[in-house]
Amino acid sequence: MAKLPKRTTLNHAKVSFSNHPKSPWRVSYDAEQDGKRVRLRKNFSSEDRAWIFAEERDLEIRNHGVRYGDIPPEVRRAFDFFRDESAELLAIGAEVPRFEDLISGALAEIRTRLKLATDSDISIAEAVAEFLAYKKSRVKERQLANLTDQLKRFATDYGDKPISTVTSSQVEKWLSALRSRRNPEKLKEAPFLSPLSRNHYRATLHGLFEYASAPSRALCDRNPLAHLEPEQVVTGEPKSYIPEDAALVMQAALNHKPELLPVLALGMFAGLRASEAQVFDLGKLTPTTREFRVNSNKTGGRIVPFSETCKAWLFAQPRRKGKAWLTSPRTKDDEMAELFVLAKVEQIKNGARDSFISNRCAEIRDVARVADECGNSPGTIKKHYREIVTSEAAEKYFAIRPEAPAENVTSIEAGRASA
Repeated sequence: MAKLPKRTTLNHAKVSFSNHPKSPWRVSYDAEQDGKRVRLRKNFSSEDRAWIFAEERDLEIRNHGVRYGDIPPEVRRAFDFFRDESAELLAIGAEVPRFEDLISGALAEIRTRLKLATDSDISIAEAVAEFLAYKKSRVKERQLANLTDQLKRFATDYGDKPISTVTSSQVEKWLSALRSRRNPEKLKEAPFLSPLSRNHYRATLHGLFEYASAPSRALCDRNPLAHLEPEQVVTGEPKSYIPEDAALVMQAALNHKPELLPVLALGMFAGLRASEAQVFDLGKLTPTTREFRVNSNKTGGRIVPFSETCKAWLFAQPRRKGKAWLTSPRTKDDEMAELFVLAKVEQIKNGARDSFISNRCAEIRDVARVADECGNSPGTIKKHYREIVTSEAAEKYFAIRPEAPAENVTSIEAGRASA
């Protein structure tokens, strides 16, 4: 009869036989978990495999202590990586700290960041308020309104979070989930914002974190948007309203939302940008005015002709003084969206100004003059607007009047019938 192999005497592990049907050989060994000494067990299907494991575990514990048995595989792999990399670095003359020093330094940095975040760091809501107060004397009123709107939306979602803990991935996730807050058709779920709109939000957040991470303030140690590139925006050719649709929209404004008429008239028939039209002082315009000055943040001042079409619609509503729009830009956008639903006309982004430029180019055939009137470059006008509208359509467009019965004027009722 063959002799059984002589087994090693184990001090920190034990092999025993259990009633387990498939893995009856059990190894019990000392270990440490979460700072506490425990006794672990592992079952094997064969006695030889159980003894091999027990002897290896006993040797590790004898050489390195009980805590060594609790080291997870990823930690061992990390040390193996350090050993290989440090050997290469030492070979080329680099000074490599000890593995223990690297780990303790990294953990100390994490502890310091956590302490800053929990003890002395300000919240995003507080940082936003401080940033807006700083910007109040440095930007125009409309830009400050945009900053306030966008940053308060961010602060609503992350207001209590310490600003130093915000990561790039969190910002990108927030930007990608932004949805429109204008929903005139009462859809179940508003659409996501366009790439261009998300880029505007991204630029605003970049400004906030640049302010916060400046060494003189040190509200956070870095700008999480520093290396986030804007999204690519694909732009198409400008679109304009046909005369019949423009007539429907203008008459609907006069009948149902006269407060929108000044902004619409200045855009449709004078070519002002929405930002320019909203703040324009109506008191500067009288029935004898032939042209007026517009001050733009983008292009500076310019002289704009006060056409008879613009004059007719502007004076068809009762207000003669004050800003063309009296409340917030967002309220104007919401009211404008509802107006187009009432008029049963599809709204075109920047459609009022684009319609004026397109029809003005067709009317006078002078690109340089239109560029000067609208505050654009001749190259932009020539590239995008010159070929869109015919002279015949432009004649109808600038003949639109409030309920005008003349034969050469586009009829509102006729426009409705053709829509």
